[in-house]
Amino acid sequence: MARQPRLELPGRAYHVTQHGVDDRRIFVDDIDCDLFLRFLGEEIARSDWTCLSYCLMRTHYHLLVRLNKPTLSSGFQRLNLRYAIAYNKRQERRGHLFEARYKDDLIESLGHHAEVTRYIHLNPVRAGICPEPEQYQWSDYGSTVGLYIGEFIVDTAAALEPFGSDVKQARATYQKFVREADRRVRRGQVRDWPQRGPYQAPGLAPE
Repeated sequence: MARQPRLELPGRAYHVTQHGVDDRRIFVDDIDCDLFLRFLGEEIARSDWTCLSYCLMRTHYHLLVRLNKPTLSSGFQRLNLRYAIAYNKRQERRGHLFEARYKDDLIESLGHHAEVTRYIHLNPVRAGICPEPEQYQWSDYGSTVGLYIGEFIVDTAAALEPFGSDVKQARATYQKFVREADRRVRRGQVRDWPQRGPYQAPGLAPE
């Protein structure tokens, strides 16, 4: 059967995940991670994405990106291919690096945006790599909440949008949100939860 075309809606955000084939490592060391982030930054500019969150794990990565143009498939195909070629050359290997196609999940509301961002940032904690999300080097959590220097990839104001327009206050609220285990309490920390209708970025009309 032919693959179904992906839905690519400008103004909407997508949670994108990609795993290594046979669950192999796709990031062996810090050099690999730095290289991927450089390629990601260049693809963000080329495909006109707004990056809201990221986390690079050993065998997979998570990205939360908002489209400004319908470039989801073309952008991720280019990003994954470019990184796979560089990785294989550096690691002196041949063959596929990534399994199948990347997976994408359309963000439906501000609450969904907030929960996915929390999920991404807690990945290293749940994997037992570190006790606190800010201790993990290969995610944007520390810079998003203002603990470290700002990320060149992530649009902090857009990332914290579910928690208000005042970035300083939104950072504090998001830190509490990440640490709150009770989903019922977390609902009260996100503005407009649940939001009526699909989540649409401000200033962008649906196409």
